[in-house]
Amino acid sequence: MYASFDCRRVSVKSPESFAPRHFSLATAVGLLLFSVSAFSTDTIQHPYNYQLDPPAAARPETNRDTKPESVATEDPVQQIMQAVVSVEVQVRDSARTESTFGKNRKGSGVVIDTSGLIVTAGYIVAEAEKVTVTFADGLSDDAEVVAYDDSLGVGLLRTKNFRSTHALQLGESETVEKQQKALILPASGEQGAKAVTVGKVTSFVGGWEYLLDDAIHTYPPSTEFSGAALLSDKAELLGIGSLVSIDIDIDPKVRIPGNIFIPIDALKAVMGELLTSGRSKASEKPWLGIESKDTKTGIKVGAVYADSPAANSGIKAGDKIIAVNQKQVSGLKEMYSRVWSEHEPGDKIHLLVLRDDQYANVPVETVDRQAWLKLHDQPEIPTQITQIDE
Repeated sequence: MYASFDCRRVSVKSPESFAPRHFSLATAVGLLLFSVSAFSTDTIQHPYNYQLDPPAAARPETNRDTKPESVATEDPVQQIMQAVVSVEVQVRDSARTESTFGKNRKGSGVVIDTSGLIVTAGYIVAEAEKVTVTFADGLSDDAEVVAYDDSLGVGLLRTKNFRSTHALQLGESETVEKQQKALILPASGEQGAKAVTVGKVTSFVGGWEYLLDDAIHTYPPSTEFSGAALLSDKAELLGIGSLVSIDIDIDPKVRIPGNIFIPIDALKAVMGELLTSGRSKASEKPWLGIESKDTKTGIKVGAVYADSPAANSGIKAGDKIIAVNQKQVSGLKEMYSRVWSEHEPGDKIHLLVLRDDQYANVPVETVDRQAWLKLHDQPEIPTQITQIDE
């Protein structure tokens, strides 16, 4: 439920620091003092020791019959927009995430090096069967999912035909500070661009068994946040759009809606694992299959995913989780940290739950959620078995 928050029914006061809703991208660039020197047609020098494979120079030229490829522009504003693409996805039949995110999904993606590697929000491409990337000039190409990481919440893509395009320089999200100005840039470009302010940088705890350290919270909110780029005043990529929230919790007196971005430093830290294994080691963790929230009286289960470990163990919506393996837990963050640090997928975890004023110790046999999802084609079971002579 990465984007399950609904800000349409919330009455919100607008702080004076809220930016205007409509402006030209050129004006935003001017306001943010964009530096042309931040752009280069050379491959980005990543802060990890590996070379993107295959190298850009070794990949085949794009073969499209619709219209010729656009000529690269030196206009810095156009360079920014060329690096943000549209991502459309159709998921597999009976995908487990279909009920949450739909069968057909759409969002943005960001080109992060000139070999054509694209990063987007993970839930857009989870269980994808067909992925189409559309560039700023309107040309489209099929793409493949290079990596999907449930722990961080990102996906990596590459188009099947290599295309030379501009890439955004990766910034340093650890330098992001409260009240810093930034720009949200989705695939719609100038139309959807929004100047924002960083409200805070802190951990985000999601009730769907998700924990994001150093999440960047911005306001005012953008409705085109999914996979969008968060840019610094030097046109560097600071984060990837993931969530919308009815309140980013920066003012106790008023609800301020906004967006939550995955910090780019977190992506850098696991990029090597994503490119070699298709996921990070951190994503190999036990999953219960519940959606819950912190309350004054404890952790309350709001929903249980069908055919999940929790569902198979009899956990129900409305249950309150009191303890994990006979150790009391005060909130979601503590529960996640304990389960993930002390157990592996497949381990049996005992949850002490309170239901109808009765306590019950419920054993839950966990699984690896990425193995539970239908991320790959299932092998066909042969109808006939051929005997092979030794």
